[in-house]
Amino acid sequence: MKISRRFLRASVIFLLLSINVVIPQTSHASSKDIISIVDLPHRNIGGDFIDDELSTSLLPTGTLGSLVFSPPSKPRTWLIDASLLDDVLAMPLENVAAKNWLAQLKYVTSNDDVFALAYGHPNLALAKRLAPTELSYYFSTSKERLQSFLGREIFVDKKLSGSKLVETIQADRVLAYTLNRRAIALLATVIPASELYGVRLRLSTLLAPGYSKESAVKLAANADEAINRQKHKLRVVVGKYRLTSEKEKLPITLVNDFNTSVLVNLQIIPKNSRVQIAGVRDIILEPSSKKQLSIPITSIATGPTTLFAQLTNSKAVGIGESAILSLNVSVISPAVAWFTTGSAILLFLGALIQSVRRIRRSRK
Repeated sequence: MKISRRFLRASVIFLLLSINVVIPQTSHASSKDIISIVDLPHRNIGGDFIDDELSTSLLPTGTLGSLVFSPPSKPRTWLIDASLLDDVLAMPLENVAAKNWLAQLKYVTSNDDVFALAYGHPNLALAKRLAPTELSYYFSTSKERLQSFLGREIFVDKKLSGSKLVETIQADRVLAYTLNRRAIALLATVIPASELYGVRLRLSTLLAPGYSKESAVKLAANADEAINRQKHKLRVVVGKYRLTSEKEKLPITLVNDFNTSVLVNLQIIPKNSRVQIAGVRDIILEPSSKKQLSIPITSIATGPTTLFAQLTNSKAVGIGESAILSLNVSVISPAVAWFTTGSAILLFLGALIQSVRRIRRSRK
């Protein structure tokens, strides 16, 4: 009986000790602090800095600095937007605030759970509705960027947005995002993804919450400018030409300002039937180069006309900038010449017959 009581007492004590250990751990884990490292972008879609507020924010007493220099006690979880990290990394190397913040971020998160937010922390519901594949790309790229910087495994939870703001994204931002994302997708059919990496990712910031109306309008306009600059890198040079013979070769210049070679087709459409000209397939444009093609053209009739020239991908879809080529045809083709000469002869013969008839009548 004594043994049974001792065993029972020992079991109760062990159970109590177990409860004292387990319950606090469970309670503590459920009360983890979540720290969101997010901010509105400090660079525009083209990658240029739009303000100088980041240095101040990164100081230990700043908005972003206080999060990493004076974080809540453990356990804690970090939600990080890699677009903010890229903004800090893009700052000048001699910026002390940026150096210290990056070092502290790496140190303070070393033993904590870190989740990668979608790049640019866009409104998740809207981004998923507009371009679900692109949203997955924002998550995966953000994870890769953070893992590369922190040198450790990073988690992804596609339900985490990192922002408590709930707002309706303005229509002009949605339109700018949709049109420019499609333009980038078209360029990507001939341009390697590495060439479009930065601007493609920064488009996500168009869907982020927290902008003032004025800032949102500027960002949407800047997106158009940034994508137009990308499209301008691949173009047909505008020109004016004069054709003085029936068959000539038209010199058309193509430009590739990207840092990689591309394979494209050239589509040429005459405005009317005054000339005949065909496009060219499978043109290789070397990196950062210009290439002039001599394309056969046939004149049919005199007068001004226009050619619409456009580079296309393998599916004949236009990419880059189109060009209008102005032509002035001052040569008469043999067919037209024969027709004109024949008409003149007929008119002369008609006039001659009329003259003969008048002479005969006068003699009578």
